[in-house]
Amino acid sequence: MIIKDLHVYGYGKLENQRFPELGQLQVFFGENESGKSTIMSFIHSMLFGFPTKVQNEPRYEPKMHAKYGGRLSLITKNDGEIVIERVKGKATGDVKLTFEDGRVGGEEELNEILHGVDKNYYQAIFSFDLQGLQGLHTLSEGTMSKYLLSAGLIGNDKLLEGETKLQRELDLRFKPSGQKPLLNVRLKELKELQKKVKASEEEQQSYTALLQEEAKLKKELSKVTIEIQEIEEDLVNVSTFLRIKPLVEEQRELETEISEIPDVSFPVDGLKRLEQFQAVGMPMKAQLAALTEKVDKLEVKLTEIEINPFIKEHKEQIEHAIDQGTLLEKLELDIRKAEHERLLEEKNIEKVKQELFLDVSDDEIRKLDISTFMKEKVKRAEREKHQLQNNKKQLDEKYGLQKDSLETTESRLKEIKAQLLPDEKRIELESLYNKQNNIEFEAAQTLILDEQILELEKQLALQRKKEAHNRKRSLIMNGSLIVLLCLGAIGSYFSEQILLGIILLAMAVLFAVSRHLFKGEDILSGYIRQLDEMKRKRAAIGSETNRVSEGESMGRLLELDQRLQRRFESEKFKYEEREEAFESTIQEYATWEASRDRLDKEVRSILSGWGLSYPGMEINLESVFELLEKWKEAVDRKYEAIKMHNFLHAEFEGKSKALFHFAHRLDFEPSTWREAIGLLKREMNKAVEFSVQLIQWMQERSHLANEIEQLTMEKGYLDAEMEKLFKLAKVKDEEEFRQDAALSEKKIALQKQLDLITIQIGQSRMLPEQIQTYLKQGINTYTFENSERKRKDSVKVKSLLLEKQADAKHKIKQLEVSGIYDDLLHRFYEEKAAFNEEAKEWAKLAIAKSLLNKTLDRYKRERLPKVIADAERHFSFLTNGSYHKIILDQSGEGIWVQRSDGLSFRVEEVSRGTAEQIYVSLRLALADHTFENDPFPLIIDDSFVNFDAERTKRMLELLKKVSEKRQILFFTCHRYIMEYFSENQVIRLSSPVLRQDMNDLIIPKYNGLLTINKESEVIENE
Repeated sequence: MIIKDLHVYGYGKLENQRFPELGQLQVFFGENESGKSTIMSFIHSMLFGFPTKVQNEPRYEPKMHAKYGGRLSLITKNDGEIVIERVKGKATGDVKLTFEDGRVGGEEELNEILHGVDKNYYQAIFSFDLQGLQGLHTLSEGTMSKYLLSAGLIGNDKLLEGETKLQRELDLRFKPSGQKPLLNVRLKELKELQKKVKASEEEQQSYTALLQEEAKLKKELSKVTIEIQEIEEDLVNVSTFLRIKPLVEEQRELETEISEIPDVSFPVDGLKRLEQFQAVGMPMKAQLAALTEKVDKLEVKLTEIEINPFIKEHKEQIEHAIDQGTLLEKLELDIRKAEHERLLEEKNIEKVKQELFLDVSDDEIRKLDISTFMKEKVKRAEREKHQLQNNKKQLDEKYGLQKDSLETTESRLKEIKAQLLPDEKRIELESLYNKQNNIEFEAAQTLILDEQILELEKQLALQRKKEAHNRKRSLIMNGSLIVLLCLGAIGSYFSEQILLGIILLAMAVLFAVSRHLFKGEDILSGYIRQLDEMKRKRAAIGSETNRVSEGESMGRLLELDQRLQRRFESEKFKYEEREEAFESTIQEYATWEASRDRLDKEVRSILSGWGLSYPGMEINLESVFELLEKWKEAVDRKYEAIKMHNFLHAEFEGKSKALFHFAHRLDFEPSTWREAIGLLKREMNKAVEFSVQLIQWMQERSHLANEIEQLTMEKGYLDAEMEKLFKLAKVKDEEEFRQDAALSEKKIALQKQLDLITIQIGQSRMLPEQIQTYLKQGINTYTFENSERKRKDSVKVKSLLLEKQADAKHKIKQLEVSGIYDDLLHRFYEEKAAFNEEAKEWAKLAIAKSLLNKTLDRYKRERLPKVIADAERHFSFLTNGSYHKIILDQSGEGIWVQRSDGLSFRVEEVSRGTAEQIYVSLRLALADHTFENDPFPLIIDDSFVNFDAERTKRMLELLKKVSEKRQILFFTCHRYIMEYFSENQVIRLSSPVLRQDMNDLIIPKYNGLLTINKESEVIENE
């Protein structure tokens, strides 16, 4: 059995992580809190279920709201690869198994695959950690041997704990020579109570005699009571007999009288039946006479009714014509509707004519080209028109911007050119600069500055006038734009387009604020700064205190002029570029006008084809096309309405003609089809009424005939029944029949009286035999009185016995009140019962300990020798031959180890590290002998930290050897252990997670430290 793959959805701090392709010997390396214990717990939870909330184990529920659970791939010998998925659900989670063949299973199938192993059993044998080894350090030397023996038997110290707990419970209850155990104390108390009971027993001899006397009186009382009951029962029977004795005598007389009446063969209720027959027969004769009279009258009526022959012959045709009335009404309505639709379409046509100012015939309209091709052509022309309008708007905006840019550049050129020194003045200044000792230098410099100041003041005045004009125009335009945006926002708000309104309002606010926040440095402020600078320089030249050397002043002036010259050249280049762009825009205007002329020609062509004049580009071709299309459709609908009107009118004439034909044949002259239908309906109804009446009379005649026939049959039946009745009575006529009826009734009355007396005698509940016995004995009133005297004598005897019994009970009660014998006896039996219950509990524990010991003995005989043999090989390998044998002591309760020189030691005498190696050897050997056909994976968590370097190395080599037969998952946080494993055997939990896709995270096997940045790029660190 191999764990191939782990996929953690969410477990503890692990979320969406996978550990694929786990090997036979797989090492998980990580620092503290890197998730080793979480992964071990995850494996246990996938196989055996999540820990419940009542268990003392961490549940490792994810903290970041991930899906609780995961998936584990398991390869088994019998079922191949199985995917076990467990997620949050019931107490231990909802599990789903998916087999290779596609079958799906649950908890029951998983239990079968794991051979019924539960979590505790698995952890006891196949999963161990430092906790098992550290348990050795807490044991005393006397119990260490038993601990290792228990580990060799079942993998942990549960047997040792169980045996110790059972012995402790037994000692708490009973010890052979103990004083404090509960059973010892109760046994001592029982013995003392028994002595007290014997001492008190002697005082109770008189009490026993009284009890015997009471029993004797009770027996005599019972005998007397039975005698009284027998006498009372006899008195009741005699009293009953005396009460019913007159009835018995009357019964005998009635029986004698009945026997004297001769037997008559008379039918049951014969007289009553005869009277019933006679009562039914008389009305029947009268009814037959009345029915015969009715039939004669109906025959007369049937000869008087006659139906029109024409209606009989053409009944179906007339009914069909009458049924057409509804259709005729609908046809009239449809004719009016068709006429209304024609008039409506004519109105629509006139409306379109007025909108287009076009008056042509319907035939010409139907010939107009308004095909799909023409519709697409119109749409294309409209799109081109809108495109040209948009292009014109963009060109106008572009033209304005380029024009403003060109004018601004031109203004800057003029400004810079005005600041430049004239060529003559620059040459003169350069000459003066070269002649620094010339006394006229200062005067020349002053002159130049005065000229520049004068020129700047002129330009400043012109610019102020221009700025005032531009500010006024900009204020008007900006205010208009802000007002339009605000109005748009208000309109959007009232049309429930709140978002658009908010955007427009925000644009208005931003535009208003930006005019003040982002107001650039204009030309006017530049002129003012330059003028102030020139005046400052002029004042500096005139001041002796701030004057610099004449050579430096002329140098600065020349340098300033050179900078202005370079700036002039740059602005001139910009001006030329913007002039070219402006010319390009002028050319685009020409292209736009050519496109407009072409489109104008196409629109003229389309309108002329429709017979319309061309009013200009403002016309909407699509609207014109829609109106023409609407006109044509209205014309088509108009002609369709006319066609329908003619068809409906023909149908109406044809159907109404049939109505008039039938009315004329019946000698009617109707003026309208509705009147014809009314007359035909009236005649048809009359014919139907005659037919119905005729049918009713014929049915009535048939019914009367049937009734007459039935009555005749019934009368014959009555006559036959009366004849049968006379035959049963064996008489010839009614007179003899009535005489026999009188005798029969008398006998029946006497029999009823006899039956009533018999019932009354039966209600006395005396048996007939008992009544006959009392009659023979001649029981009378004297007999009853004699029995009553016997009863009274017995009652007196019973009263004397009751008095004696009460006296005896009184004496017994006095003895019971005065003595403690009963209390002692009661306490003795209570203590004895409590002792027996405690003894039962002790016996249960003793049996459990005995069964445990027997189980241990069987394990020691059958399983432990094999486990110890394998453990010896492991232990010898771990100690490099220093120890080669593990021996059970003679009692079977401890373990010895034999060194290579032949000396033997108890496990309590070896070092703790060696004892841990014995423990590991026993655990590995026990695992080898558990489920050998499909071995479970071993899970080991840092169990070798107390081994020295050599034995650690040999331990890891032993694990590699064991991993050839079963999978081992080894968890460690010690880096030096990694030296003994290849890189493909190690998963470093401290390594970052590689993302396989957006949902799965894979923990890669170690092949160099990796880091992952936020963009999922993998960077290798050397």
